[in-house]
Amino acid sequence: MGVHTQHHKLHLPQKRQLLILLPFAMFYTVAAMLGQLEKAESLGIVHNLGRAGGWFLGSYAVLVVLCMAISRRDVIMQHIPFLRGLPEQKARAGKWYLYLLFTGICLLCYLPYYLMYYPGWLSNDVVWQIEQILGWAPPSNHHPYFHTLIMKVLFTAGCRLSGTYTGGAAFYTFCQMLVMAMVYGFFLYWLYRRGSRVLWLVLAAAFYALLPINGLMTIFMGKDMIFTAVLLLFAWMTAAFDLDVDREADTEVELDGRADREVETDKDADSRKGPGRSWLRWGAYFAAGVLLCLLRSNGIFIFLGTAFVLIPVRMWRRKFPVRTFACVCGVLVCFLLYRGPVLGALHVEPPDTIEGLTMPTQHLLCAYLKGGSLTEEEIAMIDRVVPVEQVGEYYNPWFFDIVKNFIREAGDQQVIADNKWEYFKLWLRVGLRNPLQYMVAEVRQTCGYWAFTRRDYEYVYGEYFMVDNPFGITTQRKFFTYDDELAMHDFLMDFQDLYNRVWRLGLNTWVMVFGLAYLAYVRRGQHVLIYIPFIMMLGSLLLATPVSNEFRYAYGLFAAFPVLFGYTFRCREGV
Repeated sequence: MGVHTQHHKLHLPQKRQLLILLPFAMFYTVAAMLGQLEKAESLGIVHNLGRAGGWFLGSYAVLVVLCMAISRRDVIMQHIPFLRGLPEQKARAGKWYLYLLFTGICLLCYLPYYLMYYPGWLSNDVVWQIEQILGWAPPSNHHPYFHTLIMKVLFTAGCRLSGTYTGGAAFYTFCQMLVMAMVYGFFLYWLYRRGSRVLWLVLAAAFYALLPINGLMTIFMGKDMIFTAVLLLFAWMTAAFDLDVDREADTEVELDGRADREVETDKDADSRKGPGRSWLRWGAYFAAGVLLCLLRSNGIFIFLGTAFVLIPVRMWRRKFPVRTFACVCGVLVCFLLYRGPVLGALHVEPPDTIEGLTMPTQHLLCAYLKGGSLTEEEIAMIDRVVPVEQVGEYYNPWFFDIVKNFIREAGDQQVIADNKWEYFKLWLRVGLRNPLQYMVAEVRQTCGYWAFTRRDYEYVYGEYFMVDNPFGITTQRKFFTYDDELAMHDFLMDFQDLYNRVWRLGLNTWVMVFGLAYLAYVRRGQHVLIYIPFIMMLGSLLLATPVSNEFRYAYGLFAAFPVLFGYTFRCREGV
């Protein structure tokens, strides 16, 4: 009776919980201060220390209050009349037609965008891919050629069915829209089976089906959407599947007031259906890993980074994870075969050298242009790649493409390709003497992805449109009237303005970090695995993003929030 009474009391956090939140408060402090680097440069040391202290104390207080309230929300709900009678969360028996229902709802909500902007939106990158499909341009892996091959199959099928390039683009866009509806429908079905409360399920459905961002992204013919679908499935499989056991169960240790208690939970209902399911999971995870690596240039970084964490975790919990390791090796072998012999046999051109050198180039140019210490020999090495007397006119600390294109036109990037080791040593030597300039360059080139205080207007609607193209593909409104199109335009512009008032790209990272803080607070370390692919995705942006604030680059994290929250803020019973 005493234990039961203690369970329904709201207790102050324990010492361990107070300490575990300190590094997360430090992250928010550093991110906030560096995100306002220009303001910090104009203030004195004392003022900046005061600002940092305020950010740290405020962040820490918010973390403690939120974690305490959310972890004991069952106790709080008992004191709220209209929440007191809510039924307990229990796993539900899923029916196949419910998955079709969720998928149909998403697809139905995306159709107005498809019909209004038929056959979809083409960017300049997509135009180049279509030129490769039609044989007007040599094949290139600048944009993942595997995605170009997928586009080729669907675009060609659409052309044959309709007899027009517009029909080809429309068929690809519809298939992409269907895939995204199926993936989002799967996660809604997954939340339903886990016993998510009706209110949360409705909010998740509204997020995926009604939020205009998701509808707009499904009709954009770039590589980002298919990659996002694979990334979400890969992250979910990383957390839900344990390839080395036929029955997956874990012991979840959770802080409960003043005492710890252990709750044994099944991760996945399918894992209880025998060894056959184990090999099915192995095949699914293998396929997701291969697709992840082939659909974006940073996919291999995400996969290897996740494996680097996953394998030690499995080893710590039991013996060496043979199946997991074999799966990772199998994916790597397929990736290397594809990048080497397969692309070579298809005569696919690799990306040029400067494409993958965003950060080293920005570091060196910032040191050279912003008062760093460089020798004449080092400046001469830079001058061999790009004219140093002119590069200042093109340098942009937030947008690398301007300098990149200038190097392609007026410089000689082949010098780097022929002298990789010498230019690596140049970057290292200059960095050791000019760490401040390197830090400034890194902050400005990546701040949009992690600095909530960074205000950059996001063109979540106006950035995507039908560009001029040589194929004669134009927007052909279907079913809707011209007045409907004007009303849709006003609606999307209003939504874009609202989005920029209440959300910023860096807030995605801040929310993710709070999820990690909460898991640490309640001792649910095993659930951190769902976050690892997204942490690696952000890490790849810190290493190589060409734009400091590009929504589609981090769209995968945004689209994952209902799934991440489903793992992070699960009820105590573990359903």
